Amino acid sequence: MPPGQPPPESAAARRWLHALAWALAVAVFPLVFLGGLVTTYEAGMSVEDWPTTYGHWFYPIQQWFRAAWDTFLEHGHRVWAQVVGVLASALALLLCCYDRRRAMRWVALALFLGVCLQGTLGGLRVLFDARLLAKVHGCTAAAYFALCAATVALTAPKWRDLPPPQSQPAARRLQRLALAAATLLYLDIIFGAQLRHAAATTDAPGWFTLWVWLKLIVAALAAAATVATWQTAARSAAVPLLARRGRLLATIVAVQLALGAATWVVNYGWPAWFTGLIWAVEYTVVAQGRLQVLTTTAHVAVGSLALAMAVNLALWSHRLLRGPRP
Repeated sequence: MPPGQPPPESAAARRWLHALAWALAVAVFPLVFLGGLVTTYEAGMSVEDWPTTYGHWFYPIQQWFRAAWDTFLEHGHRVWAQVVGVLASALALLLCCYDRRRAMRWVALALFLGVCLQGTLGGLRVLFDARLLAKVHGCTAAAYFALCAATVALTAPKWRDLPPPQSQPAARRLQRLALAAATLLYLDIIFGAQLRHAAATTDAPGWFTLWVWLKLIVAALAAAATVATWQTAARSAAVPLLARRGRLLATIVAVQLALGAATWVVNYGWPAWFTGLIWAVEYTVVAQGRLQVLTTTAHVAVGSLALAMAVNLALWSHRLLRGPRP
């Protein structure tokens, strides 16, 4: 083997890389949920120092479990983020050592730098108590989860074993639609982050109304792009992988839309037009009640899952379009 060249790939190495990619993605999703809980409970500043917790590099577990709920959440979020950091670093190192594809070196670098960026943003948000950094931190979390989902696809054993691209004429259109859906879903996450850190009772209610309308418009466009993606994927019956992912994306986005409507109700009550024209139903908003917290946080987490699924589908259609690469 020439000097400087990575060792030959083996089937066992590929399986382990794919399993570790899955482990990272599975670990990142609850981290997104935990981050959503921290924001919903407004617990982001419950621990005001970083990277330590109340001066401790290793916060005593007895104090952690006896701490107030917001402190328990914030420190738990930090601990799980450290677990994700270790997994991401290990996967990046092993990709560089055992994956001969040149592009995977860039993926490994993105995984490592991405998790470092996320941790730094979370720490700076605490040190400067900056709401803007909290918004950026939430948006980059969704992007990093999508990167992890992409890594799962890129390390999958089937990635190089699918039929030639000439047999998939709909792959190019599917790829474009999936990319459009992913872009719109990410814009929806950005506008959602604006709403999460704003209130209708602020000094500039016009901005709140603007973010609401932008989110509604983008959500509608994302839903339309998802339906088109689903229908195009369904026509690719020769490749069940694409059809399954198209159905799964449509299902996730449908759940996300339902959670979005429920999130509005549990945070602001039923809209006046609904109670006046459709059904005169009453709802009492309970601030930080269990239903409000779980619904709002689930909306954040499922939004990230929808983005990851759209990116995954775009990658697989791209793979069918271009074919395997050495």
